[in-house]
Amino acid sequence: MRSFNHFGVYGIAVHGGKLLVIRKGRGAYTGRWDLPGGRLEANESLADGLVREFMEETGYKITVQNSLGAYDFFVRYQEKNFTYMHHLAALYTVNLIEQQPSTVGTFAEQDSLGAEWVDAAALNPDTASPVALLAAKYISGGELSVQAEYWPEWEVKD
Repeated sequence: MRSFNHFGVYGIAVHGGKLLVIRKGRGAYTGRWDLPGGRLEANESLADGLVREFMEETGYKITVQNSLGAYDFFVRYQEKNFTYMHHLAALYTVNLIEQQPSTVGTFAEQDSLGAEWVDAAALNPDTASPVALLAAKYISGGELSVQAEYWPEWEVKD
């Protein structure tokens, strides 16, 4: 098994009992719901990166509230010479500054096909990323495990 690491910072926004998620347009979670967030840019803090990623992917301005910790997942994913992705995720709760999003931009690295408010119960391993499932568990009052999760049953998406 050859794997590569992907580190990202992600935010949990809840409104009216629903979770804000994005539809992934590419990558390991193509076609699935995922949490807004992603990679940091050079010299960017976790909080600053989350604010930027949230705006880029959802159009919402946020404030970062609480750290829920770091979580990791091993996901079956073919990219170049690798067969698995070790996804490391720093997870935070966030508050929306405004209730109406601005327009989501398009640019080369954009992987969000748009944001939507969904019921946590609608998310499952066939429709959502492991990070989104973790958020659904959190807002439903479940305990978050520090143990790595393995997703070898997921098929490679082209």
